[in-house]
Formats: sequence, structure tokens, C-alpha cells
Amino acid sequence: RGLTGAVGRNRLKRQLRTILHARPLSLRSGLDVVIVIHPATLPAKTSRLEEELRTLCQRIGVLS
Repeated sequence: RGLTGAVGRNRLKRQLRTILHARPLSLRSGLDVVIVIHPATLPAKTSRLEEELRTLCQRIGVLS
């Protein structure tokens, strides 16, 4: 756990939940996605996390 304790982990979880509820990703069926955040990039704005998540999903081709 490289994050800054429970507060940092919970904040990140809330940010990711907000991103995925507001604008769900259209993932190909049959896929499970694991998100690993590098601790050096935190804290980050929610908009920045959303941009990174969508860019990475497009790059690896999991969007339908």
C-alpha cells in the first residue's frame, strides 16, 4: 500500500467511483479491469484521473 494511509485510499476510491458513475466506460464484454495507481501521482484532481483512465483504456483497446 503505497498510498498515504486510509484517508488517501478512500479518497481515491471515491474519485474513481465518481468518474465511473458519471460517465461509465463502455468496456468490451467478458473483461475484468484492475486499476493500479502509482503513489507518486497522488493526490490528483478527479478530472485528471478521468482523462488518464480513458486514455489508458483506449490505448490498450478495452473500450467497445
